[in-house]
Amino acid sequence: MSWTQEFKTARGDAATLSDIGDFNQLVSLAETVGRELQGGGVSSRQIRVLLSETTAGVSRIRRGRTLGIDTASPDRAQQDRAAQREAALLNISLVYSAGRAKSGETYIRQLTDLMGEVTGNVRTFEDFKVLRKFSEAVMAYFKFHGGK
Repeated sequence: MSWTQEFKTARGDAATLSDIGDFNQLVSLAETVGRELQGGGVSSRQIRVLLSETTAGVSRIRRGRTLGIDTASPDRAQQDRAAQREAALLNISLVYSAGRAKSGETYIRQLTDLMGEVTGNVRTFEDFKVLRKFSEAVMAYFKFHGGK
């Protein structure tokens, strides 16, 4: 089963990321992804874009320093719209990284496909925070399984 299919199974009938009832399946998927990325010759630099962009995205949304927000204290509706935009922009960064991949290209492309599906389920700022936690888990398991 592909990572994207595993995500769809983990998501079940949840409308958004924050609606997922059992996060243990997401954690298990993050471990699978991290382990396979490590075994596939992918460097931490290649996947760090995922973690850095999601972490920076949360910060930008909170501070109102993202596209479409013109206030230092955005309300929930503004944050939710900004989260959707940040998720869409994350896909661009991943596609760029996949295009530049010299080693582990197959795995980076799989990660890009997976994250395209995951970011497509971001509707709120809370969903974007779940996305960030998932990104952290992928990197943590990558490192845990010996990734450099």
